[in-house]
Amino acid sequence: MTQKILIHGFPHSGTSILKSIIGHCENVEEIINESCNIKKKSDKDFIVAKFPHTLDNFFTSKYDDYIKIFIVRDPRYVFSSLNKRLNYNLTHYHSIQQYIKTIKNFSRCILTPRKDIYCLKYEELFDDNFKILRDMFDSIGFQYTDKVFDNSQYENSIHKGSKIPDVKPENKDHLRYRMYQINQKFENMNHVKKLDLTKEKLDELEHNDFINIQSPILLQK
Repeated sequence: MTQKILIHGFPHSGTSILKSIIGHCENVEEIINESCNIKKKSDKDFIVAKFPHTLDNFFTSKYDDYIKIFIVRDPRYVFSSLNKRLNYNLTHYHSIQQYIKTIKNFSRCILTPRKDIYCLKYEELFDDNFKILRDMFDSIGFQYTDKVFDNSQYENSIHKGSKIPDVKPENKDHLRYRMYQINQKFENMNHVKKLDLTKEKLDELEHNDFINIQSPILLQK
């Protein structure tokens, strides 16, 4: 029987690239389009999907038969990325309030560990030759080699039928930009030069009690 896997987290936290890397594993089938409900059958051992929005029913029986992978990322880079992509016109689904809701759910997973939920921090994925990912892959039972971490060996897709652009598109060209981005080198993209926040937004993030106190690693300098 195929084991279903759902990758969950806030938008622009690494859900897409993580799904692609997992999809490189030999015994994993990747669902290309975003989904929070896997209905497709597969002849592989695992089938993986991702849904980058807060799921209110994440802890309910609806997902009892799923392996769940929860990923979070430093909010400064999350909202910098969102600002660039959405030209600062963030929706309710991309609000700080929704981000905090996601972090609260993540903290709940950390404080009450479950065998069916893996908690990852984007910033730690790349340390020590992807050790955290390798440990998780071994624990779940993925068949993989070092090749899966070399993104240049694959053609990843964000939507079926999309082609990888030859040059980097403009941020506002969402689909083509995502296709370009998901096929770049698998490395930590949290660089100071990528920060794109107003002083007010940066202050709001860095002085939020919950983010600072409950998840201090997210705001490491």
